[in-house]
Amino acid sequence: MVFSLDVGSDLYGTKCNVTLEFPNRPTVAELTAATESNFDVKSRAQRPAGYPDTPFKIETFQLFDDTLLRWVDLYNEQQLRHGVQLWCFQPESIWHSDAQGVIPTAQRAPVTWTTPLGSPRRARIAADAGVPPTLSEKLRSVFFQIDGQNKGYLLFNDLENAFRRCDMAFTQGTAGDLFTLADQNRSQHITYDEWVNFAVKCPSVVDALFFKMRDMGHDAPHSPPGYDAQKQRQQELTNMYRDNWQNTPAKMQAEQDFKLAQEAERRRAQADQALREHQDALEKAQQAAQQHAAQHAQARQYASDQTRSMDDAQNALRQAESDAAAASAQEAAARAAMDQAKMKRAAAEQALRQAQEYQQAAQQQADSEAAAQYAAEQHAAQQQAAKDHAAHLAQLAAQEHQQALEAERAAQEAYAAQRAAQQAQQDAQQAAHQLQQAEAAAQAAYSAQRAREREFSQTPPPPTPAYYHQPAQPAHQPAPAYHSPNTHDPRIEYEAAKRRADELRRQKEDAEREEREAWNKLYYSPASPHYLSHSPHH
Repeated sequence: MVFSLDVGSDLYGTKCNVTLEFPNRPTVAELTAATESNFDVKSRAQRPAGYPDTPFKIETFQLFDDTLLRWVDLYNEQQLRHGVQLWCFQPESIWHSDAQGVIPTAQRAPVTWTTPLGSPRRARIAADAGVPPTLSEKLRSVFFQIDGQNKGYLLFNDLENAFRRCDMAFTQGTAGDLFTLADQNRSQHITYDEWVNFAVKCPSVVDALFFKMRDMGHDAPHSPPGYDAQKQRQQELTNMYRDNWQNTPAKMQAEQDFKLAQEAERRRAQADQALREHQDALEKAQQAAQQHAAQHAQARQYASDQTRSMDDAQNALRQAESDAAAASAQEAAARAAMDQAKMKRAAAEQALRQAQEYQQAAQQQADSEAAAQYAAEQHAAQQQAAKDHAAHLAQLAAQEHQQALEAERAAQEAYAAQRAAQQAQQDAQQAAHQLQQAEAAAQAAYSAQRAREREFSQTPPPPTPAYYHQPAQPAHQPAPAYHSPNTHDPRIEYEAAKRRADELRRQKEDAEREEREAWNKLYYSPASPHYLSHSPHH
């Protein structure tokens, strides 16, 4: 995890603030080395004309305590937290001021570098004077010094060797990151134009290389301090802090502030933990709310679908009721036509019985005169022939009567089917009352209605009697002349009986034709529910 600190200072009356990044929490010595390395280059780059070149040195650090809401002195690295604001103070001088003012927003560089303690590059002689060089002069000088072979471009090894010669150690980032940032076209080398763009993006790196390379010809005459000197310097700083703060009210106040800061840090950690737990609970609640909203939306969609299904079922039920009403009307008309046909058939049967009685009377009369004279015998023979013909006619009438009975049975079966349809309609109406309680009942009613319609569509029309295709007889013939039974003329009586039988046959055919017309109205009328399945036009 990157440990970043915002460090500010006053440079020639201007407040500067930068972000320094470390791989972990730095010590006070590491923080001092990194701060002095960065601000020394910045101070030399921003030095006004006529001001002396004074190396940047840190006398003390202060950090802003978020709990106490005030600035406190830094004397231990345990006081450092990620992202805290620090302010470093230089020794008092007439060339800069530490006046109060607004701290600017920290500027973050692509990399953070430092010159380690004891490095020859940290010891320099103040030799700069006059007007500081411009950025164009510095970037051009650094480019040609790194490109020692005059190739016209820089390789990764050239840039890495330059950082190594200047003893610039990166605390965050690498030389490869800077090379990738500068090599815009990924050609594995940096042209001069790319170097100019890089200098605009990272002026602090170019300033550091410029001043470090410039100091290589002005190294300090004394040898760099070794490890022992560094340890002694660290001990001196520790003693200085201890001497300055021992047995003083400021020290007691600082210790109290430190304890308060530790307690505040502990409470802040607890508050952060509670906040994280609350945020986790809030996220879980939000997820649960989203799931509940999704389930609610699904339930609403399901209810909408069920409502539409119920509406469709109710529409189908109303259509079925309308069809049933039409079927009931057709049934009433068929029953009325059937009743008329029955009455006519009864009248035809009555007339047939009368004809049979007349025939029997003629037969008896013929038998009583069988022993008559030769003319009577001839008449008897003709009477026998008439009797045979009358018997044949009676047989035909009996066959027609049998066909009429079959038609009546077919009509009774149709009436029974209609009664079954009425019973199915009553079942559908009972199912319709249960439609509001469950969708399954509505679906069952719909299925029952469909089954009833299929039953209607599959019911065949009654068979047409065979005699329907016989040639039509004249609708009306003159009534036979009345002859008194006392005439004793067998031929006249035979002709009268024959005419009476023909009249009765025509009446029977008229009754059957009316019955067929009634059935045709039931099965071939456009208002009938069977019209679409049996009509010859569809």
